[in-house]
Amino acid sequence: MFDNLRIATYRFTLQAGTKGLVLPPWKASTFRGGFGHVFKRLACMNTGQACTSCECPSACAYGYVFETTPEQDSGFMGKYDQIPRPYVLEIPLNRQTEFEPGELLALRLRLFGRAIDYAPLFVTTFQEMGKDGIGKGRLPYQLVQVESEGFNQFPVTIYQEGAEQIHAPLITTGVDIRHRSQQADASRSERVTLFFDTPLRIKWNGQYTSDPQFHVIFRNILRRVTGLLQFHHGESWEVNFADLLRRAETIKLIRQETRWVDYSRYSNRQETKMKLGGIMGWVQYEGDLAEFLPWLRVAELLHIGKNTVFDLGRIRVG
Repeated sequence: MFDNLRIATYRFTLQAGTKGLVLPPWKASTFRGGFGHVFKRLACMNTGQACTSCECPSACAYGYVFETTPEQDSGFMGKYDQIPRPYVLEIPLNRQTEFEPGELLALRLRLFGRAIDYAPLFVTTFQEMGKDGIGKGRLPYQLVQVESEGFNQFPVTIYQEGAEQIHAPLITTGVDIRHRSQQADASRSERVTLFFDTPLRIKWNGQYTSDPQFHVIFRNILRRVTGLLQFHHGESWEVNFADLLRRAETIKLIRQETRWVDYSRYSNRQETKMKLGGIMGWVQYEGDLAEFLPWLRVAELLHIGKNTVFDLGRIRVG
């Protein structure tokens, strides 16, 4: 299954500076854009060179986190140009745009596998991003605290403003996720509701779909889990999932309340406007769901679909 999956969840608390903060309603794009720019400035060995032509991408934290491409011998994932990035951001879903001086804003960063080793660099990145300023007018903020969150445990403070040391995080494993599902999902073995809290961008037959049949959702979860294990945990997982996929096709979509929501952002790196629309709302599935519930629980943490680094594909088991 996915027992060897390792996940660290960090809760960053930011404090608006003396001029406050002005952010767009969809804050994920703003934080992801500034985050990538500062991370590259701190970590890249050849800042004027594209990662694809760099001679030492495997030794560069920026190349690993943001630009990793599969090796030619990467099995079933090797034919793809990009692989799953080892992190997701989760930004508050409220549409608050103005923050008063001193007001607090919290967001989550989730790291997977080997990326957990780079946690101190992520913390430094958020510190420097606050000094550079974000949002309208590039207004500054302070990083005042970082907490680590785990299953069935109180959050642990691993960094406070002014500290010189960052403590080790709590680690959630695939085993923890399975145990949580066993404890929480007994009543969902025949019917389950999924909420799409941020736009879900999933392709089926080469097109983005607004018809989230269960087997389409599950195929995406399966691919994301196997990709993260292979490229960010060193797990070779060449398993034939044909029988599991056939059983997924027996699960029926019985209710659906969704809508297509369009987002867009300008990518300075690609010098183009990116369309990031997807479906939001909820769906309900019925069938023999017991073996699939742990996969849905892991998807809550990993996100699914395209552009997960922008906080898209955030799902929730209801």
